[in-house]
Amino acid sequence: MMSGRVIQLERVGAITIPALTDMAVTTTSPAIRANGNNAVILHFNITGTGAFTPKIQGAPSHNGNFADMYDNNGNLMSMGSLSADRSQIFIGIPEHFKIVATEDTNGATATISYELLTV
Repeated sequence: MMSGRVIQLERVGAITIPALTDMAVTTTSPAIRANGNNAVILHFNITGTGAFTPKIQGAPSHNGNFADMYDNNGNLMSMGSLSADRSQIFIGIPEHFKIVATEDTNGATATISYELLTV
């Protein structure tokens, strides 16, 4: 008999972060609807030498004021400063969220793909 969490994959999408020329430039996805899912996996893929900090922002409505999201322990829903490929799951996302990436170091482009799921 299997035990553990049930994971149901909903859909996959992606945002592309263009090559940026200034430090601390931020790229933000359009609002994404979670469709009742409570988790998202972010897949971060980088090309070149540089670094970005991806994070999740949420709002109560699709056109609401988006703010940084924190988990139940008070930790920012962020992947930290990344200069290499990485995937990470975030549980407890709101119905409406955005993916935000801030450039930490010049010289790279990146793509962030996401998968919505229920855990």
